[in-house]
Amino acid sequence: MDYISEIFSRLDLQHIREFLLHGVECLEVSDENYKQRINNVEKPFLQIIEEKFPEEENTKVTEDIFHYATVTQDVYMEIGMQCGAALAMQLFASAKNLAK
Repeated sequence: MDYISEIFSRLDLQHIREFLLHGVECLEVSDENYKQRINNVEKPFLQIIEEKFPEEENTKVTEDIFHYATVTQDVYMEIGMQCGAALAMQLFASAKNLAK
């Protein structure tokens, strides 16, 4: 595979996400859609909660964990939008310089 083909083989949001979040290459790109990926980790997680906590605590623990996940999701979404805007500005600046 030549180097240009290698560039396009890495052209995937999961690769970009892994590099931006962790500074490393994404070793496995999932072919599952977003809903499948979430469901695959949610089922075992909920099962563990049900097994480890009594029923009266189960709901509270689950709510607290989902609240944590929601706040984390919100923060990373905002960071992602800022990163997207910064990248767009860099692209526009590069295009402007090429036009000169």
